[in-house]
Amino acid sequence: MRLDNTRTSGTIRTRRGLALLIASGAGLGALLLGTVPAQANDTTRVVSADGQSVTFAASDSSRGVSGSVSFVVNADGNWSITGTGHNSHLLVRTFHWTCDLTWDAATVTHATGDKAVPGKKTRTISSAAYDPNIQADFADIADHGRADCDIVIG
Repeated sequence: MRLDNTRTSGTIRTRRGLALLIASGAGLGALLLGTVPAQANDTTRVVSADGQSVTFAASDSSRGVSGSVSFVVNADGNWSITGTGHNSHLLVRTFHWTCDLTWDAATVTHATGDKAVPGKKTRTISSAAYDPNIQADFADIADHGRADCDIVIG
């Protein structure tokens, strides 16, 4: 028989240990699986001197990947997104940029494709296309349009 100075039975010690193990496992699991919300900075809007394009610039970070983005909309309806992503982790992460352009009651969303960025490295990604909504309402976009660009991990 084992001598024990805790004055508790083995069954009670086992239950306490199991409860402690479950509680610490649940806490660690929540920490590992929980996502940190993206911390977006303000988006700046610059209308070109000739009034034919609007450039929105921002920076963002999410889950250890940070970068800056430039979202350009042109009067002819063409748009482009060019952004960077710096991975502060050791493992590879996949990211893309998503930009929501709003004016009046209208909203359009455009995004880049996914790009893998190795640990401790920076990568650049870009995408461009035509949107008839931008062409139709460009005067309103240049006057009071807003863009919200976010980096998306995964």
